[in-house]
Amino acid sequence: MDILNLVGQIVRDLLIFVGACFALLVVLLIVVARMPRENPLRQLLGELCRHVAVTLAAGAVAIPIEPIPGLDVAYDTVVPIALLYFWIKFAWRVVGIVGQRALPPPSPPRG
Repeated sequence: MDILNLVGQIVRDLLIFVGACFALLVVLLIVVARMPRENPLRQLLGELCRHVAVTLAAGAVAIPIEPIPGLDVAYDTVVPIALLYFWIKFAWRVVGIVGQRALPPPSPPRG
């Protein structure tokens, strides 16, 4: 009986945590959506949304492909490699955006 109560408390705490994270995400989306288009944070969020959508689409396509022999093996080999490349490319873009913002403005040439 104690283990059942413990599991119930853990599930309840996890649901509260997920709900709080979701509320924070909604607030962040609203704040970022009100920013100007050229803001790097807004651009970064747009890129992140696109990458998450492509990853979810790849997962959704996997469900009907799983029962097909041959195509299943090709999918299980090619898609993870493509997604890895896709996410690494995103990470390099993030480093570029963050690196650009961290640099001080160029000083005028002295003459």
